[in-house]
Amino acid sequence: MTNPTETASATSPVPAASLPLFYRAPGLLRFQDHARLGLRRGPAFGFAAGATAIPVVAGEFALAGRDYPLVFASDEAAMPLAVTGLAAGQNLFVEADGQWRAGCYIPGYARRYPFIGMTVAEGGATLLGADLASDRLASDRLAAGDEEAELLFDAKGGPTPAGQAAIALCEAYAADHERTRAFAQALKANGLLAARTAQVNYEDAGRAVVQGFQLVDDAAFRALPGPVLAEFHAKGWLDLIVLHLASQQRWRALAAEAAKTRTQARNPED
Repeated sequence: MTNPTETASATSPVPAASLPLFYRAPGLLRFQDHARLGLRRGPAFGFAAGATAIPVVAGEFALAGRDYPLVFASDEAAMPLAVTGLAAGQNLFVEADGQWRAGCYIPGYARRYPFIGMTVAEGGATLLGADLASDRLASDRLAAGDEEAELLFDAKGGPTPAGQAAIALCEAYAADHERTRAFAQALKANGLLAARTAQVNYEDAGRAVVQGFQLVDDAAFRALPGPVLAEFHAKGWLDLIVLHLASQQRWRALAAEAAKTRTQARNPED
């Protein structure tokens, strides 16, 4: 599992291969261009139905780890991910109607969509952008008469409550993302991450293999020298490691849900 790019540039088209997960056409939101753009009411997560893993940040470990195994991507960034499915293209937590499974934690990355922080120039300020191809957004042509859409700009060009909420969510996520990036790099620098593979054998002789992810190696963790342990403790990283390791107990529940979904697909009338 590799980690998607977190931010997009507003200065030029972004190659599809480098787009953040879920985003097809991220663009900077400007009043002159999007005065009548609105966000449709009500959460709908159909866009995440095919995601077997979704990025999470440090502040989510305690809640996300109750429902999903937390792993680290196999790429250079090694950012954490919540595993949401075992079969390619299947998120076990998105229902047929596009709603997230009741009672389960919804990762902030999914709650933030279709919005995203964007930079106009390298090192510049982060501004509010959105996936302009998302069906969560009412198009300029439809927004004015769409009662189910909440406009993002008021008549003077300022953010509406919906726009302010989007800005706040993106700012909070971006701040936690930077903390999480530092944590992941510290794990790598101290040799704590090890490649792992998960295999699930179903009763009907089928099998699911999840690979391309990393976990904190327990032996390497126990062998950390005192000064490193002190640094990790001071930064709150020891807690994150413990939460990550504890979340591995969720593989069993994930496998059970995958088996249930597999059985229902084979016997749709049961």
